[in-house]
Amino acid sequence: MRLILPRVLNYVMLLMGAFLAGSGLAMVYKLPPGSRGGRGLTMLGMDRHEWGDLHFYVGLCMIVLVVVHLALHWGWLKNALRSIKGGVGWMGLALGAAIFIFPLLLPVVGRG
Repeated sequence: MRLILPRVLNYVMLLMGAFLAGSGLAMVYKLPPGSRGGRGLTMLGMDRHEWGDLHFYVGLCMIVLVVVHLALHWGWLKNALRSIKGGVGWMGLALGAAIFIFPLLLPVVGRG
């Protein structure tokens, strides 16, 4: 029973990752923004913005599942990071967190 949750979690994350990759590529190449594509084109009855909303919410769910995945494997992760000399593993983890947070800290400005 203990192994079922991580396996299901990994499988769901695989499916979500595949969806995110496929929907992202579809929005870029099949439903391009601007005058060429955004108006009037649909896939499965959804336009670019509706696909973008779905892509966004699946991405949020993916973030939550990755956090749960890391929490379930925290002991293993700590041991793996501890075994890397010079704190390089922890620096890599901190860099990943910084890259994730950085866009959220950027100012938003209007085009003049």
